[in-house]
Amino acid sequence: MSADDRIERARTLYEQAVFGGDSSVLTNAERGLDAVEADVALARGRILHARFLNERVGVGSSPVEDPAELPLFERAIELYRALGDARGEAEALFWIGCLHQVIRRDNETAVPELEQSCRLAA
Repeated sequence: MSADDRIERARTLYEQAVFGGDSSVLTNAERGLDAVEADVALARGRILHARFLNERVGVGSSPVEDPAELPLFERAIELYRALGDARGEAEALFWIGCLHQVIRRDNETAVPELEQSCRLAA
């Protein structure tokens, strides 16, 4: 389901709760919005990672890690895990591994994240 579909579904469920008196649908609305938030956090983290890579290519530049990147990936993991979305969790773990390996040059931290990502994706 696309982000637009999830948002529209949340709107419909809101109307069911408010105008139809069925508050039991609100949990489903929240889960749909959590999925959108997870996707957005992952996408924003990837954009920050791409900026780092682009700066690294520049002549004479010394790129600096954006401190928002890791928390975005961690938020995505938290949400995907709560949703039971192993694919999304695996992807976010992969990007955390990439951050540690590429940006921080910390293979000791990166490898367990990448291995966990691989296990979840299988």
